[in-house]
Amino acid sequence: MDDRPPVQLPPGVLAVRAGPGANCSSIGSVVDLLFGTAVLASVVYAAVAASLADSTVDETSGDPEAEAPGKAPEAPEKGP
Repeated sequence: MDDRPPVQLPPGVLAVRAGPGANCSSIGSVVDLLFGTAVLASVVYAAVAASLADSTVDETSGDPEAEAPGKAPEAPEKGP
């Protein structure tokens, strides 16, 4: 049997496991947090992109006689 005295664990620690990758829950929490943040950021990005795709730009100069954007200018009339 083992002659070592029992180890006093800090409050909140229930067990300590020995071996490769035994106490890597903090790494898993970080990976989960990064994945969740990436998912939320992509949802926000998609929502902003969708709302901007529906918007139209109204460019007016304030002059009612001005031509509408995208309209070809009319050809001048030829005189006699």
